[in-house]
Amino acid sequence: MAQAAAPSGLKWLRKWTTPLEQWTRSHSSSWQAAAGTLVAFPLPILVVIMVMLDRPQGAMISTMLCGPAALLAGWLLFPYFQELPRKSQSRIVLAPVLGYIGLVALFTACSLLLGAADRGQAAMLLFLVWIYHTLTGTQFEPSRFPYEHLRFRLLRAAPMRVFTMWCALIGLLWLMQYARGQELYKVALFGATVTLCGTGVAATHRLLARTRRLRTELDKHAAELMTALEELRTLPDEDKAKQKFAVQRAWKALQQTLANRVDTGVSISGVFVLPKATIAELEKLVLEAQRSQGTNVQAYRGAVARLRMICMACTGKTDTLA
Repeated sequence: MAQAAAPSGLKWLRKWTTPLEQWTRSHSSSWQAAAGTLVAFPLPILVVIMVMLDRPQGAMISTMLCGPAALLAGWLLFPYFQELPRKSQSRIVLAPVLGYIGLVALFTACSLLLGAADRGQAAMLLFLVWIYHTLTGTQFEPSRFPYEHLRFRLLRAAPMRVFTMWCALIGLLWLMQYARGQELYKVALFGATVTLCGTGVAATHRLLARTRRLRTELDKHAAELMTALEELRTLPDEDKAKQKFAVQRAWKALQQTLANRVDTGVSISGVFVLPKATIAELEKLVLEAQRSQGTNVQAYRGAVARLRMICMACTGKTDTLA
């Protein structure tokens, strides 16, 4: 069967973007980094200026343009990023997440300012904050350096989810105010308002408690797996066959915990604990150490080092009584 031809629009786009890409990449990484900086910074500054001038609509338009500008700036900065030391790279990869948090905060502030003039439009924009974070907001999470950023990821995901959830609740409460002028609905609206606020408080408590339990389970299962691997190395040969099953059980318990999302109970939305590729890499090291009964020093040390980083990310944030 003949292969389908590419759309003419796509061909036209490639015709014009390929020479531009080649021309851009022909410059030094420092030149590209400077260009990326010039692309990235003007729009956030414009957002702040619009907020200071009490122009919420202009601020929201500028905020929405920050997304495409950030993508272009990231593409320009990538060659310079690859030349940096590992420690510097580990810090820089958090820039998209921090930028996203800042944009959400600015967009929410603009929506609240707009609420003084038009509650209906402001309410819909607050709903948009929640919808966008639910559908695509978690895609900004970097997959590089997953263990180094695990602690920050566990600390950040739940408060961000709570923030966007309250944006949606405030938007709903503002929409309900349109019916408050009618005497028939006053009692029902008061009850609905109290119910919504109570639901928000309960959902906030449940989400934060769930995150604490997740950190507790991660710390517990990672420590148990480290102990099982150490015992597999030190036990006599006649006891190692039984200990291999203990390692398998400990890994399965940790693997099930790692498969959870930090801030939701569904797989299609939410911040991952570790990327799937990272979990697969850890599984490979653990199973190799298990098969070799601890004699593969490289696999054993690699697995223990990663498990120790998981425990360090949860230190001081566990709740064994939850």
